[in-house]
Amino acid sequence: MFWRLKLGRGKEGEIISLFREHITIIRDACELFLECIREKDRVTISEVCEMEKLGDTIRREIVLKLYDGAFLPGIRGNLYRLAETLDEVLDTVEDAAIMFMMIPELDEGVMAKCVRIAEINLKMADELLKTFEALRNESDLRDRTIKIRIMEEEVDAIKREIFRRLMETDVQSFWQGMAIYNFIRHLTNVSDLIEDAGDIIQILNVSLR
Repeated sequence: MFWRLKLGRGKEGEIISLFREHITIIRDACELFLECIREKDRVTISEVCEMEKLGDTIRREIVLKLYDGAFLPGIRGNLYRLAETLDEVLDTVEDAAIMFMMIPELDEGVMAKCVRIAEINLKMADELLKTFEALRNESDLRDRTIKIRIMEEEVDAIKREIFRRLMETDVQSFWQGMAIYNFIRHLTNVSDLIEDAGDIIQILNVSLR
């Protein structure tokens, strides 16, 4: 296979290393975000924003190398989609961090559910990295992507519980309610985007058989 023969060489090897670095940054950002909301630390969460900037730089490097002729044309499109989706994951983690700094303190029940979602996001990022690494030597990644999908479904269920709880909560103003809504939306969208990235990796694996 072209992919497996070229993983460690030239532009292709550089792109694979960049993807690995990008996913690792996502994993680290999810871990830091979890620590921050678990400890209710609204200061060091600004580090997530720095990680997002680094992710932007990596995405640009990947895209430039793809346009410079790395990999066969038939798979460049999916590699580009993967780079853009990973960038969206980091953007969304950053958005959740920014909104967390803006919202009032949530009640303990809702906050516990938000922490649980952040824990799942971290597990999904870990599994995404393992899935990407498995492109080297596994012919079927369905079991790995199913794990990601199951975790995403758990996030969806928790999100519904959170919104039911919030519907019974008084807020001081429309904008405060909007800020809380946006925080929950960004927090839960991270899992959707990680699932999308896992699906693209699965498509890449199938196309390279």
